[in-house]
Amino acid sequence: HSKTGLQTGLACRIGQIGQQQTVEWKQEGKQRGNRETNWEETRTERKQFIYQISSHGQRRTRLTSSAEYRRKQIRMFKLAVLCVLSVPAVLSAQNRDKNAETFPSPRIVILGPAGAGKSRLGNSLLGRPKNFVNTVDGKKCFEIGAFGENGRGATSDVCAHKGHFLNETNKPKITVIDTPGFGMRKEEEEETITKVVKALRDEVEYVDAFAIVLKSTTSRQSRSLQNIIDLYVTIFGPGFMKNVILVASFWAYSEEQRIYDSEITEESWLGQQRNFFKNLAGSDQLQAVYFNPNYFKKDDNQTKRFETEMTKLYQFADNSKPFHCKDIVMALDEISKLEKEVEELRVKAANADMLLQMEELYENATIQIAQLKEKPTITTGSTNTIVGIALGCTALGLVLGVFFVNCYRNMKSPVTEESDGSDEESELK
Repeated sequence: HSKTGLQTGLACRIGQIGQQQTVEWKQEGKQRGNRETNWEETRTERKQFIYQISSHGQRRTRLTSSAEYRRKQIRMFKLAVLCVLSVPAVLSAQNRDKNAETFPSPRIVILGPAGAGKSRLGNSLLGRPKNFVNTVDGKKCFEIGAFGENGRGATSDVCAHKGHFLNETNKPKITVIDTPGFGMRKEEEEETITKVVKALRDEVEYVDAFAIVLKSTTSRQSRSLQNIIDLYVTIFGPGFMKNVILVASFWAYSEEQRIYDSEITEESWLGQQRNFFKNLAGSDQLQAVYFNPNYFKKDDNQTKRFETEMTKLYQFADNSKPFHCKDIVMALDEISKLEKEVEELRVKAANADMLLQMEELYENATIQIAQLKEKPTITTGSTNTIVGIALGCTALGLVLGVFFVNCYRNMKSPVTEESDGSDEESELK
């Protein structure tokens, strides 16, 4: 019995322990499950966090790559713009170098009326003989002669020749531009203007000195020479005065060579020539050189004087600020317009003179008619009185007829702008 009771008690105890163990196991399993669940959740959160970090990194990488790409594009665009902008500068620099090589500085343009000695001066600056024949470019320039074919000037082309100053290799190179003379026929002047403007503006590009050659015997101001100077101002503008130097050609270096008035000195001649430019700024600062192509070379004094004058011209050109010929305005159209206006003014002036004559004739006819009316009436019908009245009426009719015909012509003639017309009419009145 005791053995059976012991076994039963032991079995109960074992059962309690088993139940307790089972409860503990269940609790432990539940806790383990919670831990596993928490671990799974933690792992999921870690995965999400890692994914977020990875996504943010990728996005940041993409943003960084995009910004870098845009910066690269901007740099490439700036480089392209710089290249595009630098191409004209490079080409311009190359053109300037080529132009400087083609036309060495200083550059001297020789201007003046026909037969003043421009070609002689150009050949002297380049150290050429008097009988020089242009085989450089085959053009009609730098050759001596007062007039060429059909009364035209010997120089009919614009030529730019280069060479050592006075043809001495130890001296720098210069460029001398010979031009046709003005003061010839109107058609020749228009052609000359076109040639000069085209050569200086499109080829030479800039000039250091404008040497205006005038004969030393030109001691008085003439209308034709004034027109030539005004034409130069119209072509180049008043700003070219800073680069102008006068050249008195055929100036005597000795008393034996003096063919002009002995009272004319260098100062007085220069003062008279300044009158051609008196309305321009800087005319009081004009300089002059005195050139004689026929000086006696065996005379040391004359040779030294010639070289001194030529050196003065060279130094003036070398020290002057270049005049850029791109600023030259094509003056041919403007000159034609001015000539047309002058012609219209002449026509109007002629019409005004005719109108004054008609008014005078009309007044005379009116006076004659009044005198005839004051005479006593002849009842017998005098033939002389009738003839006088008839002649007076005829004269009055002719005067009125001519007047109305001129008025009709004036109405059909071209009229300029209203403002100009009113000014001209007021001046005529």
